[in-house]
Amino acid sequence: MKIGVLIGQPKPVSGFDLTLYNVKSCTGKINKAADHVYNVISCFGDNKTARERPEWVAVSKYGKAVRANRRHRFLWDWICPTVEEHKAFLIDLINETLKADITGVHLECIGFPSEEYCTCQRCVERREENKLGWVEWRAKIVNGFIEEASKLVREKEKSFSVTLIPDPCFGKERYGEDFRSLAKYVDFFLVPLYDVAYLHTYWVKTLAYDFYKQLEKPLYIELYGGDPRPMIENLLAAIVAISNYADGVILATHDVRLSEEIRDRLVKDDKLQHFLEERGCESMMNIIRKWNEDDVLYEPK
Repeated sequence: MKIGVLIGQPKPVSGFDLTLYNVKSCTGKINKAADHVYNVISCFGDNKTARERPEWVAVSKYGKAVRANRRHRFLWDWICPTVEEHKAFLIDLINETLKADITGVHLECIGFPSEEYCTCQRCVERREENKLGWVEWRAKIVNGFIEEASKLVREKEKSFSVTLIPDPCFGKERYGEDFRSLAKYVDFFLVPLYDVAYLHTYWVKTLAYDFYKQLEKPLYIELYGGDPRPMIENLLAAIVAISNYADGVILATHDVRLSEEIRDRLVKDDKLQHFLEERGCESMMNIIRKWNEDDVLYEPK
């Protein structure tokens, strides 16, 4: 098992196999591409564009796919995936990102916001032209964009990956995310399983197992480790729960310092290591042993 971090600073974190950095978040803010890390781009989750181009927001009989929608309470605003101008903007951003010495490009918010979206005039007309059913047509829209993005990234011999919304049963029906089709274009999938406490981990284990049984490419599970962060014992319990099913765990700390604190506590705290040993989590123990061998601990100047 590999271990990585999702952070808000453009620098690799010592000891971690992967560092993911937000070049464009769902807020719409765009940062400069960062060398030697995975550059993350939020595609159709984009609050800024939704404010500036409200006619591009995905719609349904239940209203626009925005945070103010009381039925869905979306975490961010969603742009309709058939807006060609927005897709062209994303492709340009990917090309600009590839000019840096990056490790890879990672895309999130790649699909439709929910099962009833989108019914804008543009979507209605395109679906009628394609003569496909609702589910298959939406999956075709998502696949087409990911195929185009993947080709650009792989031509530069960089890694390409995407985040899946954590529904292992109805991802295609609800969001247009056809796991089998998408597997042709990615090097790995990332699934976020967020909790601010992880007091119970049976649901983490169940979802990880369900994705593990279906995905045809490596699976990375993203766990929340930011502020306010879970007790480290609870975070470790979540890691134990997924360790047999995931090829890697990504700690979403959003902060280099927090990432280093977690790493250093695991190296220094015998009780935490005993916690892992008792539960037979050899994959995490191997990571800690490597940290020890490589002497990656942070030393204040």
